[in-house]
Amino acid sequence: MNEPLPLTSTRLESLLAACVDFAQRLIQTPSMPGEEGEIARLIAAELERLAFDRVWLDGAGNVCGRIAGLEPGLPALVLNSHIDHVDPGDPALWPVPPYSGEIVDGHIVGRGASDIKGPLAVQVYALAGLLQAGVRPRRDVVFTGVVKEEVGGAGMVHWKETRDYEVGLLLLGEPSSNDLALGHRGMMQFWVRFHGRSVHASVPERGSNPNYALATFLQRLQAAQARLGDHPLLGRTTVAPTVVEVDTRSHNVTPAWSQVVLDFRTATESPASLAAFVHEVAGELPHSIEIDTGDLRLADDETPLQGYYTPPDNPAVSKVRELVAAGMGREPALTSYRFATDGRLVADEGYPIIGYSPGAEDQAHIAGERISIALMEESLRGHLALLQNY
Repeated sequence: MNEPLPLTSTRLESLLAACVDFAQRLIQTPSMPGEEGEIARLIAAELERLAFDRVWLDGAGNVCGRIAGLEPGLPALVLNSHIDHVDPGDPALWPVPPYSGEIVDGHIVGRGASDIKGPLAVQVYALAGLLQAGVRPRRDVVFTGVVKEEVGGAGMVHWKETRDYEVGLLLLGEPSSNDLALGHRGMMQFWVRFHGRSVHASVPERGSNPNYALATFLQRLQAAQARLGDHPLLGRTTVAPTVVEVDTRSHNVTPAWSQVVLDFRTATESPASLAAFVHEVAGELPHSIEIDTGDLRLADDETPLQGYYTPPDNPAVSKVRELVAAGMGREPALTSYRFATDGRLVADEGYPIIGYSPGAEDQAHIAGERISIALMEESLRGHLALLQNY
């Protein structure tokens, strides 16, 4: 193992100040999905200025930078963040303008502060800290800022399909409060449709109104979901009814059918077991189901759904934990994400995937989103130790 990077308090303070400034500039550059061109150019210019060995934009609009390591034969360590964000919503709900990046009570406030521009800045400036100290990482490190994560992950898919180097570890910048997120549940959505017979609303007794069947089903679902499985790290299977639709927009007609979307998050259930659960809950109610697999590539209907999962006994977990702890001065907890990440799109490639970031999960997508500058400083120290010696 290389000797730890000599990082004086003055050097760390200077590095953190530059990192915070970069995070503010990122927040001040709106980058809704499909509109990431300006921020990609901003990031590329920063990587060039910081003397990354190679900087490029790929065919999807992802921005990448590479730093050569001391042992180029080793698979690369990849730092991954996305560069898009969700809509800020009503500015009146924010304590400061959502694209201001203002500092309030030791936090940077703005859309994307925690998810994911503050963590992105830490990834970039941890690498900059090595270069400025004249230190090379053990292996090649590649920074990847991908597009369209918030709308399905097209940028990550393009990176996966066009990458020309081996990956030894993928480190996600999704919010983890500087703990290590070893995975998250998979997602599957079902349309459950209840069938009836449409009639004029003035004579409801002549028809069969499917809204009653839908209501009965939802009451049963609320009571039955406790029977679904629980993963020891990734958590309990949940189901949330979201969108409800009927076949008519006329207020004086009972519908011929009513349907609801069920959003399942699970690491223990398979498509087949979820379908069986829905049919069991619906019982005698006249119904049908349609599964929306979205961007999932299912091996079969019987395999449990997991977004990604790196088991705690994977050697990469203990190595990352040891190095990050040495940098931060505390041991990070092993945890998991509640939400989905781009990690699910590359989970089939076999290399370890770990989330490590100063962002806070409870700040993602909310009005008044913020990131702690103290956690950014702690994360810089953890990243520096990891990048030098992994």
